[in-house]
Amino acid sequence: MAWFALVPLLLVVRGAGSRRSFMIGYVAGLAFWLPSIWWISYVTNAGWLILCAYCALYFAAFAWFVNLWLRRWGGARWGTNLLLMIVATAAWVCMEYVRSVLFTGFPWNTLAVSQYEIATVRQLAEWGGVYAVSAVLVFFNLALVTTIFRYRESTIRLGRNAHPELCFGLLVMAMAVATGMRSVMSRDEVLTTPAHIGVVQTDIPQMDKWTADTIPLIYERLKSLTLELRKQEHLDLIVWPETALPDEVLRSDTSYAMVQELAVDHVPILVGTMDSTVRESDERISYFNSSMLFHSSGRITYRYNKQHLVMWGEYVPFEDELPFLWALTPNEASFTPGKKAVVFELALPAIEFSTLICFEDTLPYLSRRAVLEGARLLINQTNDAWFEHSSASRQHMSHCVFRCIENRVPAVRCANNGVSCFIDSKGNILRELSDEAGSTFSQGVLSHWTFVPKSDHSKTFYTRHGDAFAWVCTGVTLGTFIALRLRRRQNF
Repeated sequence: MAWFALVPLLLVVRGAGSRRSFMIGYVAGLAFWLPSIWWISYVTNAGWLILCAYCALYFAAFAWFVNLWLRRWGGARWGTNLLLMIVATAAWVCMEYVRSVLFTGFPWNTLAVSQYEIATVRQLAEWGGVYAVSAVLVFFNLALVTTIFRYRESTIRLGRNAHPELCFGLLVMAMAVATGMRSVMSRDEVLTTPAHIGVVQTDIPQMDKWTADTIPLIYERLKSLTLELRKQEHLDLIVWPETALPDEVLRSDTSYAMVQELAVDHVPILVGTMDSTVRESDERISYFNSSMLFHSSGRITYRYNKQHLVMWGEYVPFEDELPFLWALTPNEASFTPGKKAVVFELALPAIEFSTLICFEDTLPYLSRRAVLEGARLLINQTNDAWFEHSSASRQHMSHCVFRCIENRVPAVRCANNGVSCFIDSKGNILRELSDEAGSTFSQGVLSHWTFVPKSDHSKTFYTRHGDAFAWVCTGVTLGTFIALRLRRRQNF
């Protein structure tokens, strides 16, 4: 439906005034965001409503921008319609990009994510990131709607007349599919190192995760599932989910001893845990959402602190200035963000990887930063049990597909509850953990041979240039807006 979902909105916007088009777009935004991220209400009802109200503004701005163009040029001429298709596509990409970076960013559910299972279309992310895929979808939507405009507003009739708007839309779609098909069918000539990696999915309900009665269950499940996984031959790395342990591993003798026991003389374990330090400046405690690699010798060799924290979930904005905002979150303290990506290294096999904790795999710049630093494998440790058995976990996983394509590296996802899976560099979901009924909301273990590119892996256009396509679209949008406003003033 993403290929024509915007058509009704644009048809209605054509006959509206400036303010009305903004409000129509805003209602359309609410109609999209309220049901698609309803699961945030499991954490905070107020936060869900505020976030939806904010994200709907980008729909409103897009509708207003299109209306501004149509009021100036109309839709009867194919030449101006083609220009509209270009500038309105740029405007949509601009809106998605700004939403993804402004106020720490919320890059969730870009239009492109709807294509995560379409192998050909999604390959464009290698060139322009997820925004390039969104652009193709919006361009085709505009091809349909401008064709309708021209037949409705001009004297020509349907028949054997030229359909330049629709033809250009089909051409761009065909080029996108052809480019993607070439990537899908091409043989991967990159030198790789095979690594047998296993993930542990504990399935601990979020409401029980921090209760004293559940702590023995968490230890028992982590230990039994890890021992089950260790029975497999040639296992190179075991991954636990985000905050898998019920406390801080460095401050808990019980947790530290258990991890050491499972790692010593066996397989390294990537542990999701909390960490804390006392700040020298004011002696306040800084809490971190961390990932630590326990070597097979039992010592910690690498540590990463989550860089991008979730607003309301992991920190409260302006907590010192507006303390009443704590009423909007169930948490008792804010975490402190990490400062940089960390590249973990295994000696045997020789692979380099970086961890992305929780929703960090929805942020393109973090994955790109890790790959630029030398990572050739991305490992996402997450805990989607916050949102129970909702669509959140599937939505979350779909974003990781694009991180693999953008940088042409594989990914491993390990969830406490949600979707634990293995994804290759073309975005194919190779294996997914599920129970006999096919549900991903279950405990269990899963392993797979992952082929990790060697350190001399050539970087993609997106890895080298980042969001250049989004920046170009932003420039086109601003330039068009300024030109339209100046033209309006001259007319007066």
